[in-house]
Amino acid sequence: MYNLNKCHLFLLSLLFNLCMVSTSIAEPHSTHDAPHGKSSHKGHHQDSGSKHNKKQQKSSTFSPHWAKSLSDEQKISFDKMHLLVGQFEAVQRAKIKMIKAELNVLTAKESKNQAAIYAKIDEILEVKKSILRNRYDHIVEMRNELTEQQRISYDMGILKRDKHKH
Repeated sequence: MYNLNKCHLFLLSLLFNLCMVSTSIAEPHSTHDAPHGKSSHKGHHQDSGSKHNKKQQKSSTFSPHWAKSLSDEQKISFDKMHLLVGQFEAVQRAKIKMIKAELNVLTAKESKNQAAIYAKIDEILEVKKSILRNRYDHIVEMRNELTEQQRISYDMGILKRDKHKH
């Protein structure tokens, strides 16, 4: 039992440190640092140097990519949304690690309790389900913040998601 509690303490301290780091970078981006009042912030959707975005630039639409046409207010709003999603997923992934550690302990015992093992597997699946639901809630929330023109390329990206291996 001592090793399991030690594992819990380690995961909780890791989780705490992760939350502290993520909240320290949560400050909204200042527009007065960039010339002419424009934000110098480039979100993760605007990195034009990656191979992934070069493939996206060859889309079949003539309208601009949704991330390139975001207003400063939309950028800040999306950054806040991404921060919340990241924090939620960090906590959920830490929970999964903790449950897997407990599952490993149950599996390594001399007298194996198959029902307890299956219960831990079900716990992991529930956490994974909450992560997936949160991700798709986030996609819908972001879509609601876009203009009708921005939604065209955003929706096309959503429809292409099944082609990417995640």
